Amino acid sequence: MKGRFNLRQWAALMTAVILTVVFFSSSFFVFTHLSHECTGSHCKVCQELEVCISAISVISEAIGTAAAVFIACQITNYRILPY
Repeated sequence: MKGRFNLRQWAALMTAVILTVVFFSSSFFVFTHLSHECTGSHCKVCQELEVCISAISVISEAIGTAAAVFIACQITNYRILPY
């Protein structure tokens, strides 16, 4: 059927949307709270900043790895077959 998503396409779209929202919301939180008034060693904002920076790092590494695999497949003319 034209114009309808199958289950894999829908899952891929939702994954991309969720990753994009997490990436941009984490970035926004980091940019807005980077110069906060720290309360000490158990600062909740600092802990949340660490979590957000970790999420940004993991997403960036995953995107970089996927891009490297895609480029390598394009260079070698290797076709990834859907299962």
